[in-house]
Amino acid sequence: MSKKVLITGANGFIGSFIVKQAKEQGLYPYAGIRKGADTKSLVSTGVDIVHLDYENVDQLANVLDHYKFDYIIHNAGMTRSPSLSALVKVNKDYMVNILDAMRKSGHQIEKFLYVSSLAAYGPADKVADGIVSLSTPPKPVTNYGHSKLTAEHYLTEQKDISWLIVRPTAVYGPGEKDLLTIFQTLQKGVDLVAGFIPQRLTFIYVDDLAKLMITMVKSAQKHKAYFASDGEVYLGSTLSAIIKKSLGRKTIKIKLPIPLIRTIAYMSEKIGKISHSYPVLNIDKVNEIKARNWSVDISETKKDFGFEPEFTLDKGIPVTVAWYRKMKWI
Repeated sequence: MSKKVLITGANGFIGSFIVKQAKEQGLYPYAGIRKGADTKSLVSTGVDIVHLDYENVDQLANVLDHYKFDYIIHNAGMTRSPSLSALVKVNKDYMVNILDAMRKSGHQIEKFLYVSSLAAYGPADKVADGIVSLSTPPKPVTNYGHSKLTAEHYLTEQKDISWLIVRPTAVYGPGEKDLLTIFQTLQKGVDLVAGFIPQRLTFIYVDDLAKLMITMVKSAQKHKAYFASDGEVYLGSTLSAIIKKSLGRKTIKIKLPIPLIRTIAYMSEKIGKISHSYPVLNIDKVNEIKARNWSVDISETKKDFGFEPEFTLDKGIPVTVAWYRKMKWI
Protein backbone atom coordinates (compact mmCIF):
# COMPACT_ATOMS: atom_id res chain seq x y z
CA MET A 1 0.00 0.00 0.00
CA SER A 2 1.30 3.44 -0.92
CA LYS A 3 2.52 5.61 1.91
CA LYS A 4 0.42 8.71 2.58
CA VAL A 5 1.76 12.25 2.51
CA LEU A 6 -0.07 15.36 3.67
CA ILE A 7 0.95 18.40 1.62
CA THR A 8 -0.11 21.70 3.17
CA GLY A 9 -0.63 24.63 0.82
CA ALA A 10 -1.23 22.07 -1.94
CA ASN A 11 -3.43 24.47 -3.90
CA GLY A 12 -0.58 26.95 -4.39
CA PHE A 13 2.08 27.21 -7.08
CA ILE A 14 4.66 24.88 -5.51
CA GLY A 15 2.08 22.72 -3.76
CA SER A 16 0.39 21.51 -6.94
CA PHE A 17 3.76 20.31 -8.26
CA ILE A 18 4.48 18.47 -5.00
CA VAL A 19 1.16 16.65 -5.40
CA LYS A 20 2.12 15.60 -8.94
CA GLN A 21 5.57 14.42 -7.90
CA ALA A 22 4.20 12.51 -4.91
CA LYS A 23 2.01 10.50 -7.25
CA GLU A 24 4.82 9.91 -9.74
CA GLN A 25 7.10 8.68 -6.94
CA GLY A 26 4.57 6.18 -5.61
CA LEU A 27 3.08 8.07 -2.69
CA TYR A 28 -0.60 8.76 -1.97
CA PRO A 29 -0.91 12.55 -1.60
CA TYR A 30 -3.52 14.45 0.39
CA ALA A 31 -3.99 18.16 -0.27
CA GLY A 32 -4.13 20.06 3.00
CA ILE A 33 -5.93 23.39 2.52
CA ARG A 34 -8.05 25.84 4.45
CA LYS A 35 -11.82 25.79 4.10
CA GLY A 36 -12.93 28.14 1.33
CA ALA A 37 -9.52 28.11 -0.39
CA ASP A 38 -9.34 28.07 -4.18
CA THR A 39 -8.94 24.48 -5.40
CA LYS A 40 -8.85 25.08 -9.18
CA SER A 41 -5.24 23.94 -9.45
CA LEU A 42 -6.17 20.61 -7.84
CA VAL A 43 -9.23 19.70 -9.91
CA SER A 44 -7.31 17.86 -12.63
CA THR A 45 -5.11 15.96 -10.14
CA GLY A 46 -7.91 13.96 -8.50
CA VAL A 47 -6.14 14.36 -5.17
CA ASP A 48 -8.03 13.88 -1.90
CA ILE A 49 -8.62 17.22 -0.16
CA VAL A 50 -8.29 17.61 3.61
CA HIS A 51 -9.44 20.82 5.27
CA LEU A 52 -7.12 22.16 7.95
CA ASP A 53 -7.68 24.79 10.64
CA TYR A 54 -4.14 25.86 11.51
CA GLU A 55 -5.35 27.73 14.59
CA ASN A 56 -7.10 24.70 16.09
CA VAL A 57 -4.71 22.07 17.48
CA ASP A 58 -7.59 19.69 18.33
CA GLN A 59 -8.92 19.79 14.76
CA LEU A 60 -5.45 19.19 13.36
CA ALA A 61 -4.88 16.30 15.77
CA ASN A 62 -8.19 14.71 14.76
CA VAL A 63 -7.20 14.92 11.08
CA LEU A 64 -3.81 13.35 11.74
CA ASP A 65 -5.33 10.61 13.88
CA HIS A 66 -7.99 9.84 11.25
CA TYR A 67 -5.76 9.69 8.16
CA LYS A 68 -2.56 8.46 9.80
CA PHE A 69 -0.22 10.08 7.31
CA ASP A 70 3.28 8.71 6.95
CA TYR A 71 4.80 12.05 5.91
CA ILE A 72 3.95 15.73 6.17
CA ILE A 73 5.34 18.37 3.82
CA HIS A 74 4.52 21.71 5.41
CA ASN A 75 4.55 23.93 2.36
CA ALA A 76 1.83 26.41 3.36
CA GLY A 77 3.05 29.87 4.28
CA MET A 78 2.89 33.60 3.77
CA THR A 79 5.49 35.33 1.59
CA ARG A 80 4.59 38.96 2.07
CA SER A 81 2.80 41.15 4.59
CA PRO A 82 3.37 44.63 6.04
CA SER A 83 3.39 42.99 9.46
CA LEU A 84 6.26 40.87 10.80
CA SER A 85 3.95 39.45 13.46
CA ALA A 86 1.50 38.28 10.78
CA LEU A 87 4.35 36.52 8.95
CA VAL A 88 5.56 34.86 12.16
CA LYS A 89 2.03 33.74 12.98
CA VAL A 90 1.59 31.97 9.65
CA ASN A 91 5.14 30.78 9.01
CA LYS A 92 6.08 29.74 12.55
CA ASP A 93 3.07 29.58 14.88
CA TYR A 94 0.95 27.47 12.51
CA MET A 95 3.86 25.06 12.18
CA VAL A 96 4.06 24.84 15.96
CA ASN A 97 0.36 23.96 16.06
CA ILE A 98 0.92 21.13 13.57
CA LEU A 99 3.78 19.77 15.68
CA ASP A 100 1.62 19.95 18.81
CA ALA A 101 -1.18 18.18 16.93
CA MET A 102 1.23 15.44 15.87
CA ARG A 103 2.02 14.76 19.51
CA LYS A 104 -1.60 15.01 20.62
CA SER A 105 -2.81 12.61 17.93
CA GLY A 106 -0.49 9.90 19.17
CA HIS A 107 0.27 8.90 15.58
CA GLN A 108 3.95 8.78 14.69
CA ILE A 109 4.86 10.71 11.52
CA GLU A 110 7.90 9.22 9.76
CA LYS A 111 9.12 12.55 8.39
CA PHE A 112 8.11 16.20 8.76
CA LEU A 113 9.54 18.44 6.03
CA TYR A 114 9.43 22.18 6.63
CA VAL A 115 9.65 24.33 3.50
CA SER A 116 11.74 27.33 4.49
CA SER A 117 13.64 29.65 2.15
CA LEU A 118 17.10 30.95 1.29
CA ALA A 119 15.63 34.22 2.59
CA ALA A 120 16.02 32.79 6.10
CA TYR A 121 19.79 33.00 5.65
CA GLY A 122 19.90 36.10 3.47
CA PRO A 123 22.30 37.04 0.66
CA ALA A 124 26.01 36.29 0.34
CA ASP A 125 26.98 39.97 0.04
CA LYS A 126 28.93 39.96 3.31
CA VAL A 127 29.97 36.30 3.31
CA ALA A 128 33.76 35.89 3.10
CA ASP A 129 33.81 33.38 0.23
CA GLY A 130 30.80 34.90 -1.54
CA ILE A 131 28.47 31.90 -1.19
CA VAL A 132 25.87 30.98 1.43
CA SER A 133 26.48 27.49 2.86
CA LEU A 134 25.28 25.44 5.82
CA SER A 135 28.05 26.94 7.95
CA THR A 136 27.11 30.54 7.12
CA PRO A 137 25.56 32.50 10.02
CA PRO A 138 22.00 33.44 8.99
CA LYS A 139 21.42 37.14 8.33
CA PRO A 140 17.97 37.59 6.76
CA VAL A 141 17.30 40.98 5.18
CA THR A 142 13.50 40.71 4.97
CA ASN A 143 10.66 40.18 7.42
CA TYR A 144 9.75 37.07 5.46
CA GLY A 145 13.25 35.72 5.98
CA HIS A 146 13.12 36.51 9.69
CA SER A 147 9.80 34.68 10.06
CA LYS A 148 11.17 31.58 8.32
CA LEU A 149 14.32 31.64 10.45
CA THR A 150 12.21 31.92 13.61
CA ALA A 151 10.32 28.81 12.53
CA GLU A 152 13.57 26.97 11.80
CA HIS A 153 14.99 27.80 15.21
CA TYR A 154 11.91 26.35 16.89
CA LEU A 155 11.85 23.21 14.75
CA THR A 156 15.52 22.38 15.33
CA GLU A 157 14.82 22.17 19.07
CA GLN A 158 12.20 19.42 18.60
CA LYS A 159 14.29 16.28 19.10
CA ASP A 160 11.31 13.90 19.34
CA ILE A 161 10.22 14.65 15.77
CA SER A 162 11.95 13.35 12.64
CA TRP A 163 12.24 16.63 10.73
CA LEU A 164 14.06 18.04 7.72
CA ILE A 165 14.24 21.60 6.38
CA VAL A 166 14.58 22.63 2.74
CA ARG A 167 15.57 26.20 1.82
CA PRO A 168 14.79 26.91 -1.84
CA THR A 169 16.19 29.92 -3.62
CA ALA A 170 13.90 31.76 -6.10
CA VAL A 171 11.42 29.23 -7.51
CA TYR A 172 10.03 29.65 -11.02
CA GLY A 173 7.93 27.72 -13.51
CA PRO A 174 4.35 27.42 -14.83
CA GLY A 175 1.95 29.16 -12.47
CA GLU A 176 4.50 31.36 -10.65
CA LYS A 177 3.21 34.91 -10.15
CA ASP A 178 5.89 36.98 -8.37
CA LEU A 179 8.52 36.68 -11.14
CA LEU A 180 5.76 36.99 -13.74
CA THR A 181 6.17 40.79 -13.59
CA ILE A 182 9.65 40.45 -15.13
CA PHE A 183 8.28 38.42 -18.04
CA GLN A 184 5.43 40.89 -18.60
CA THR A 185 7.76 43.90 -18.55
CA LEU A 186 10.18 42.32 -21.04
CA GLN A 187 7.25 41.32 -23.23
CA LYS A 188 6.40 45.05 -23.41
CA GLY A 189 9.94 45.78 -24.65
CA VAL A 190 11.36 47.22 -21.44
CA ASP A 191 14.31 45.70 -19.54
CA LEU A 192 14.37 47.23 -16.05
CA VAL A 193 17.64 46.78 -14.17
CA ALA A 194 17.80 47.36 -10.40
CA GLY A 195 20.97 49.16 -9.34
CA PHE A 196 24.26 49.69 -11.14
CA ILE A 197 26.29 46.76 -9.74
CA PRO A 198 25.67 43.38 -11.44
CA GLN A 199 23.47 41.09 -9.38
CA ARG A 200 24.26 37.37 -8.92
CA LEU A 201 21.10 35.30 -8.74
CA THR A 202 20.11 31.68 -8.14
CA PHE A 203 16.97 29.81 -9.17
CA ILE A 204 15.31 26.42 -9.06
CA TYR A 205 12.66 25.11 -11.42
CA VAL A 206 9.51 24.12 -9.53
CA ASP A 207 9.43 20.51 -10.74
CA ASP A 208 13.04 19.93 -9.67
CA LEU A 209 12.19 21.30 -6.24
CA ALA A 210 9.09 19.12 -5.91
CA LYS A 211 11.09 16.01 -6.87
CA LEU A 212 13.67 16.87 -4.24
CA MET A 213 11.03 17.28 -1.53
CA ILE A 214 9.57 13.84 -2.16
CA THR A 215 13.04 12.32 -2.18
CA MET A 216 13.77 14.03 1.14
CA VAL A 217 10.71 12.70 2.99
CA LYS A 218 11.38 9.18 1.74
CA SER A 219 15.03 9.32 2.83
CA ALA A 220 16.68 8.15 6.05
CA GLN A 221 18.04 11.64 6.74
CA LYS A 222 16.67 13.60 9.68
CA HIS A 223 17.45 16.66 11.80
CA LYS A 224 19.25 18.45 8.95
CA ALA A 225 18.61 21.46 6.73
CA TYR A 226 19.45 21.83 3.04
CA PHE A 227 19.58 24.55 0.40
CA ALA A 228 17.98 24.02 -3.00
CA SER A 229 18.92 25.62 -6.33
CA ASP A 230 19.80 24.38 -9.82
CA GLY A 231 23.46 24.65 -8.87
CA GLU A 232 24.18 27.59 -11.18
CA VAL A 233 24.73 31.30 -10.51
CA TYR A 234 23.32 33.77 -13.04
CA LEU A 235 23.86 37.45 -13.61
CA GLY A 236 20.65 39.45 -13.74
CA SER A 237 21.49 40.29 -17.34
CA THR A 238 21.65 36.56 -18.17
CA LEU A 239 18.16 36.02 -16.77
CA SER A 240 16.83 38.86 -18.93
CA ALA A 241 18.62 37.59 -22.01
CA ILE A 242 17.17 34.08 -21.66
CA ILE A 243 13.64 35.42 -21.13
CA LYS A 244 13.96 37.81 -24.10
CA LYS A 245 15.18 34.97 -26.32
CA SER A 246 12.21 32.82 -25.29
CA LEU A 247 9.81 35.71 -25.88
CA GLY A 248 11.45 36.68 -29.16
CA ARG A 249 11.57 40.30 -28.01
CA LYS A 250 14.05 43.14 -28.25
CA THR A 251 14.05 45.61 -25.40
CA ILE A 252 15.21 48.98 -24.19
CA LYS A 253 17.33 48.74 -21.04
CA ILE A 254 16.55 51.17 -18.22
CA LYS A 255 18.68 51.16 -15.06
CA LEU A 256 16.89 52.23 -11.91
CA PRO A 257 18.76 53.43 -8.79
CA ILE A 258 17.82 51.54 -5.63
CA PRO A 259 16.61 54.75 -3.89
CA LEU A 260 14.14 55.29 -6.77
CA ILE A 261 12.92 51.69 -6.47
CA ARG A 262 12.47 52.22 -2.75
CA THR A 263 10.37 55.33 -3.44
CA ILE A 264 8.21 53.41 -5.92
CA ALA A 265 7.76 50.62 -3.36
CA TYR A 266 6.79 53.16 -0.71
CA MET A 267 4.15 54.65 -3.00
CA SER A 268 2.93 51.17 -3.95
CA GLU A 269 2.39 50.36 -0.29
CA LYS A 270 0.45 53.60 0.24
CA ILE A 271 -1.81 52.78 -2.71
CA GLY A 272 -2.13 49.22 -1.44
CA LYS A 273 -3.48 50.44 1.88
CA ILE A 274 -6.28 52.21 0.04
CA SER A 275 -7.15 49.09 -1.98
CA HIS A 276 -6.54 46.79 1.02
CA SER A 277 -3.78 44.85 -0.75
CA TYR A 278 -0.04 44.44 -0.28
CA PRO A 279 1.97 44.92 -3.48
CA VAL A 280 4.63 42.54 -4.85
CA LEU A 281 7.04 45.49 -4.89
CA ASN A 282 7.13 46.63 -1.27
CA ILE A 283 9.69 48.15 1.09
CA ASP A 284 10.65 44.73 2.45
CA LYS A 285 11.16 43.42 -1.10
CA VAL A 286 13.56 46.28 -1.85
CA ASN A 287 15.97 44.88 0.75
CA GLU A 288 16.03 41.66 -1.27
CA ILE A 289 16.47 43.52 -4.57
CA LYS A 290 19.27 45.64 -3.09
CA ALA A 291 21.33 42.54 -2.27
CA ARG A 292 23.88 41.81 -5.00
CA ASN A 293 24.74 38.16 -4.40
CA TRP A 294 22.36 35.24 -3.81
CA SER A 295 24.89 32.47 -4.50
CA VAL A 296 24.20 29.28 -2.53
CA ASP A 297 26.01 25.99 -1.96
CA ILE A 298 23.95 22.83 -2.61
CA SER A 299 26.78 20.29 -2.29
CA GLU A 300 25.21 18.67 0.81
CA THR A 301 21.86 18.39 -0.99
CA LYS A 302 23.54 16.63 -3.89
CA LYS A 303 25.52 14.33 -1.60
CA ASP A 304 22.71 13.24 0.70
CA PHE A 305 19.94 12.88 -1.88
CA GLY A 306 21.75 12.36 -5.20
CA PHE A 307 20.10 15.61 -6.28
CA GLU A 308 20.83 16.48 -9.91
CA PRO A 309 18.56 19.27 -11.19
CA GLU A 310 17.14 18.66 -14.65
CA PHE A 311 16.33 22.29 -15.43
CA THR A 312 18.69 25.24 -15.73
CA LEU A 313 17.25 28.58 -16.87
CA ASP A 314 18.01 27.72 -20.52
CA LYS A 315 15.58 24.81 -20.29
CA GLY A 316 13.09 26.02 -17.69
CA ILE A 317 12.39 29.55 -18.98
CA PRO A 318 11.09 28.44 -22.43
CA VAL A 319 8.70 25.98 -20.73
CA THR A 320 7.52 28.73 -18.40
CA VAL A 321 7.03 31.22 -21.25
CA ALA A 322 5.03 28.66 -23.24
CA TRP A 323 2.73 28.10 -20.24
CA TYR A 324 2.29 31.84 -19.60
CA ARG A 325 1.31 32.32 -23.24
CA LYS A 326 -1.09 29.40 -23.19
CA MET A 327 -2.80 30.91 -20.16
CA LYS A 328 -2.63 34.41 -21.72
CA TRP A 329 -0.65 35.77 -18.77
CA ILE A 330 1.75 37.41 -21.23
